[in-house]
Amino acid sequence: MNKNEVKEHIRFYMDNYNIYPRTLKTENIGNRDKQFIGDKNKRKCRFCGKEKEETTFKKVAHAIPELVGNKVLISFEECDECNKVFSKLESELANYLSFERSTTGIRGKTGIPTYKHKNGLRIEHDKEKSNRFIIQDYIDSGNIVDDATDNSFTIKGERFPFIPMAVYKCFVKMALSIMPKHYLPYFWETFEWIREEDHSQHGKVVCKVFEQFIPGGKPFADIEMFLAIRKWESREKTPFGIFLICFGNFCYQVYLPFAGPDTIESELEESQETLKYLLLPCKYALVLPEGTIHTISKDFSSSEKTKGQTIDITYSYDKKEVLREFKNES
Repeated sequence: MNKNEVKEHIRFYMDNYNIYPRTLKTENIGNRDKQFIGDKNKRKCRFCGKEKEETTFKKVAHAIPELVGNKVLISFEECDECNKVFSKLESELANYLSFERSTTGIRGKTGIPTYKHKNGLRIEHDKEKSNRFIIQDYIDSGNIVDDATDNSFTIKGERFPFIPMAVYKCFVKMALSIMPKHYLPYFWETFEWIREEDHSQHGKVVCKVFEQFIPGGKPFADIEMFLAIRKWESREKTPFGIFLICFGNFCYQVYLPFAGPDTIESELEESQETLKYLLLPCKYALVLPEGTIHTISKDFSSSEKTKGQTIDITYSYDKKEVLREFKNES
């Protein structure tokens, strides 16, 4: 996408959408960085509608999963029953991001996770030096490809098995968690859908994801989110609700299915297939040279387990040292 196209996309969203930004601090957190959704003394779950007389609110509910770095945004509007359902969605997201979290240093509940594969590849964060990773592998395994011509090497990994639709639901749940209350009635069917543990129950659902990779040393130090709700006066045939979340080196953009305004005149499948899906560029799109940001459109509509999906990442270096022997003390 060239700079003119980026400007056109930004202008389109500014003209046709109400944008609600939110930033969550992920490092050096103090009490003043804490954010809360809802009233602790007047509990009502925004996902199932139950109040404290009908269910329990004992668990600490993170509006955005801890696995992507959130330790500050807590929701008082998520009951224990819904939290249990959503924890399964978060497990699928963790599996999908298994390689990225380790290779780009995304800190979760217990720190940066270690990536371990049965083929011998192991990627571990060096606890003594925060900006260094320890990579273990068998010699000549093919998992690491060195290119001495430009001082770079590529690590070839594999995602842990995941259910695409469950991953998509997890992103949609984040959007619903931070959504202003006056929009919630338009997404009543979306709330039902994300709580369905049988992911095939609703039939065909368009689950389109724009995934942006921004190279460099953790360009998004904090979690940055944008919830976009289409303006009532807009005549554009684009989704009513759009959510963008950025952390580490990645941005993920999803569309919120089953929104009332999107389905009011036609059946769901026909309505979604006629909608126009447009990328919301991240903040670096106008700063970095053209072609630096890698954007992929992905389909997450499958309710079947995906296994063996390969992924790779390339690092550049000034100097390298190869240790032929390594003692693992863990």
